[in-house]
Amino acid sequence: MKTKLILSVFLLSALFLDGQTLYMTFTASGAANAVDSVKATNLRTNENVTLPGSDTLVLNVNDGIADPGKTNQNGSIFPNPFSGISSFVTNLPEAQDVEVDVYNLSGQKIAHTQARAGAGSAEFSLFLSKTGVYLVSLTTSRGRSGFKAVCTETSGGADRVVYLGAGSASKSTALKGIQTYNLGYKIGDVLLYRCRGGNYITILTDSPTASKKYIVEFVLCRDSDGKNYAVVKIGNQWWMAENLAWLPSVKPASKGSDSLKFYYVYGYEDSIVAAAKNTENYKRYGVLYNWPAAINAPGKKSSALKSVQDVCPGGWHLPYDEDWKMLETTLGMDQHQADSVFLRNSGEVGKKLKSTLGWTNDTNCSNSSGFTVLPGGYRNTHGSFQSLLRNALYWTATQIDTLAIYRGINDQDTGVYRFTTFRSHGLSVRCIKDPY
Repeated sequence: MKTKLILSVFLLSALFLDGQTLYMTFTASGAANAVDSVKATNLRTNENVTLPGSDTLVLNVNDGIADPGKTNQNGSIFPNPFSGISSFVTNLPEAQDVEVDVYNLSGQKIAHTQARAGAGSAEFSLFLSKTGVYLVSLTTSRGRSGFKAVCTETSGGADRVVYLGAGSASKSTALKGIQTYNLGYKIGDVLLYRCRGGNYITILTDSPTASKKYIVEFVLCRDSDGKNYAVVKIGNQWWMAENLAWLPSVKPASKGSDSLKFYYVYGYEDSIVAAAKNTENYKRYGVLYNWPAAINAPGKKSSALKSVQDVCPGGWHLPYDEDWKMLETTLGMDQHQADSVFLRNSGEVGKKLKSTLGWTNDTNCSNSSGFTVLPGGYRNTHGSFQSLLRNALYWTATQIDTLAIYRGINDQDTGVYRFTTFRSHGLSVRCIKDPY
């Protein structure tokens, strides 16, 4: 009776752990053939882990409950998840009898082996005939340990465990480098995935409630200097997920115009492009453009503004006021507020756009959209830089008389400002993909 009770508790623990673990995989589509790497960040805790794109991210749902494959230091299953056949290796301090059992989620023992193994690495092959989640039980002189195994395809034949003897030197060396990519997670948390495929970067955000296979679409967004930008799809729109950093020339804040093109880097007060690009503010926040530079206006002829290519990469454009409105309503702002001016708090869209780190006050930032607004400040009409760490201001391509419409996001509010300003201001730019 005591043995049955111990076994029941052991299996119940395995079932409970299974209900608390999610598995995330990633597949490429679009401009890249493969997902090379994924940086996964829990936006509530800012905990993150970076994994190869071909591997599996393990989400440990309840705090304090880790995946058994990670917490047990005396064994590894690799690969895991696997397609029907996998290897289980354990390291033994001395020669002894070893038992390996495999249980399904119903608590039924479906495979068993017992072997006399020498000190060092002992290797077993696992063969499973059905897809599903299994518990691999290891019994040694140190007691019993449990390991979760996920079978994604069948191997055919019977369920069995085969003792292979001492692990080969090459296999043992490889297993020492095996890493389980785990991330703490609570249902309702928002995860941000920064997925890289070659030179392309796509941002995804999600709050998964079950294991999931993500199809990551990669899209070209490259400026004329060859810089590739991270992108994010929000609703039906593709946006840059970082500020434009194209810098053909640079001027100090004291120089400016509402008709000629001017480019600035926050805090940089000279005119050497290479030096400006070497500053931390350029690397983090990109470039500040006056409106003629953002719209790429050729000199003073305002009549030509509608016909020229703006500052954005080919296939992308400086967003119009209506593009921003579509973004805002997609994220929950009601249409009446989207059409209004000054601060619009409906839907807390600013909160959803802001990076969770980097603000003077970052308690009202969720970045659930993946847009990742950073407070890069601006160049004002009086010829100075202002509001780094507190404000992010973005040009639109829409003008009203001699003014242009912009969007503003700050560290205190959860909404988004919509207003007009002088075209000589230096503001940030986010480009949007052409709808064709």
